[in-house]
Amino acid sequence: MKTNAGVRSIASGVASCPVQAAAYGKCITSNYKNVTKEMCQVEFQAFKQCVQQAMKKKW
Repeated sequence: MKTNAGVRSIASGVASCPVQAAAYGKCITSNYKNVTKEMCQVEFQAFKQCVQQAMKKKW
């Protein structure tokens, strides 16, 4: 199934970025009751860029 391959690909990309994922997660959980759209933008962008590089894709 093509859908499962896509999910595995994203999961692999995310697994390649544990430092960035942890930083983003820590930022979100530090104030999880008052999350706003731009709250962790720097951490999210670093995580997103890492996943994109790991997957060799941009979105």
